[in-house]
Amino acid sequence: MKTPGNTRGKRILSFVLLAAAAVPFLFPVPEARAGNPHGAIYSSVTNRVFWFVLASDSHVGKKNGKGPENLQWLLGEAKDTIDPSFIVLTGDLTDSTDGGLYPDGPYLSEWTEYRNIVDGAGATASFFFDIPGNHDEYNDGTLSFFRNHSIQGRATGGTQCSWKRDFAFGSYHFLGTCTAGNDGASFSLIPPEYGDHAGLDEGELTFIENALEANKEADLTLAFGHHPLVRPAFTLETWDDTALTYGLDAFVGLMNDYGVSLYGYGHTHVYDEQFFVRDMTEGVIYLNTAAVGEISNNAYALAAIDCNGISVRSLEVKSWPLVLITAPLDPNLGVALNPYTWKVPRVGTGNPVRALVFDKNPILSVEYRIDEAGSWLPMQAVPGNPHLWEADASVDLSGQTHIVEVRATGSSTGWDRIPTGEPPAPVEDEKKGCFINTIH
Repeated sequence: MKTPGNTRGKRILSFVLLAAAAVPFLFPVPEARAGNPHGAIYSSVTNRVFWFVLASDSHVGKKNGKGPENLQWLLGEAKDTIDPSFIVLTGDLTDSTDGGLYPDGPYLSEWTEYRNIVDGAGATASFFFDIPGNHDEYNDGTLSFFRNHSIQGRATGGTQCSWKRDFAFGSYHFLGTCTAGNDGASFSLIPPEYGDHAGLDEGELTFIENALEANKEADLTLAFGHHPLVRPAFTLETWDDTALTYGLDAFVGLMNDYGVSLYGYGHTHVYDEQFFVRDMTEGVIYLNTAAVGEISNNAYALAAIDCNGISVRSLEVKSWPLVLITAPLDPNLGVALNPYTWKVPRVGTGNPVRALVFDKNPILSVEYRIDEAGSWLPMQAVPGNPHLWEADASVDLSGQTHIVEVRATGSSTGWDRIPTGEPPAPVEDEKKGCFINTIH
């Protein structure tokens, strides 16, 4: 909906190292009927990791937009190189402008172009999960164009989707929600909704609840939609952003009851990490993905689950190599001292560093260092998984704040860096408003 910003995906703030594998939890964990967000462990085990790609707002049909080009790249070179478990595209698949200034479609030409891109790339309903946004719903209350031309619409006849990934080490549930309105209103220049009456109606909420109930034994549950849950705080970048206007309380209640770990969305064209807590026992990682249809260094996101811990960073289209540290976890993902990355006891032996590395050309070296000082030390590829690299840290990472960096050399040089540290004593938080300890 907006011009993308340059919000940096990773933040170097402070604290927190997760603890070792096969150690019982020492802290009480809230009972959850589905996923257990507190299930993350800091472990030397290397065979409990998988990853996926999250993108939004391709806006096919936008004048001078990068949607077609970047979407083709994402489903071609990026897919072949990253080899993700799946790709999610969270709405505004088309622009509904036919190259004009304001959305006044839908336009068959835009949807035909979108369909040709995804079909030409061989995208399937078990791999590519596209959901609708407000630009896909203007003047089309039944979302007939989405149903007839999107991958998921054609496969299911619906506008929402639910899928699992099952491994020997666990089961993971993912949910795509249709936050686009269903009144078919036209785009408007009148605030605050601008014709975008986003929300989740009774039928949509029933689908969500049934999917959560059917997959309540999953280790983790992650949800995606197009819109923010609530309107962002007023800034020059977000002054006209829209959010859910109905169904919010019910959806938040379901995420709380079923232990959802993360809600990922698009719409704003900026990358941002927050932690949503309103009316929730603890909250969810609140991940805003920028627009793959715009020129932006935060065009899409790479997410990984390693020993039930979530890692995410935003990335630039056509830039290699990619590096994502998956162990230890970034304790500041979405919030300073994220409760889902540090409420695990630690032990003093073994300090594994792991990172996913991807490059369309051969990787020449992967190295790590601690605290931005001293020599870079080599990491080794994990046998059987050429994308995962590991090392045992040369210093004891427990007990104080450190910075872990990993760099890879291939097509060029890429890197990632995160903080670590000693878990602080649990404290009582006063949850005021919608967010707590928001990081920008």
